[in-house]
Parts: sequence; C-alpha cells; structure tokens
Amino acid sequence: MGDLSKKASAIVKVNLPSEKISKTIQKALEPETATSITNRSKIKLGCEGKTLTLVFEAEDTTALRASMNSYLNWLHLLLDLCSSLEA
Repeated sequence: MGDLSKKASAIVKVNLPSEKISKTIQKALEPETATSITNRSKIKLGCEGKTLTLVFEAEDTTALRASMNSYLNWLHLLLDLCSSLEA
C-alpha cells in the first residue's frame, strides 16, 4: 500500500463480551486489512483482553467514513453471528 500520508484518522475501541469473541472477530477481520479496493485508507487491528481496537488512517474524511462504515458493519454482523452460535 505505499506510504499513506495521513490526513484523517480515528481509533475505535470496542469492549466485547469475552476475550474469545474479541480474538475471533479480530481473526475474521484481519484478511480485510491485507487487501483494500483503494489505497486511500488502511486499518490496523489490535486485541487486548475483551477490547478490540480498530485504528483507521485515510487520505481524507470520505475515505475514513467509508472504511469505518464497512468495518463497523462487519463487526456488528460478526457479533450477531457469535451471539447466534452461543444461543
């Protein structure tokens, strides 16, 4: 992805129900961080205990918003899936 000159960024920390769910969601999202449709943004994931951290860096606020919307929607979907599997 080359050197992205950061103009817009955000950090989102999400406290999840368990460390197992946090790590599972991190592993599910990691492949998306390796490939991107455009080079306008990049995302880094981190996991510490039950807290999942998403670090967004983008060339502009439009790219930042698009990346955040995608990842937060995927996060919501994965949380719903984990809840369904545990029920």
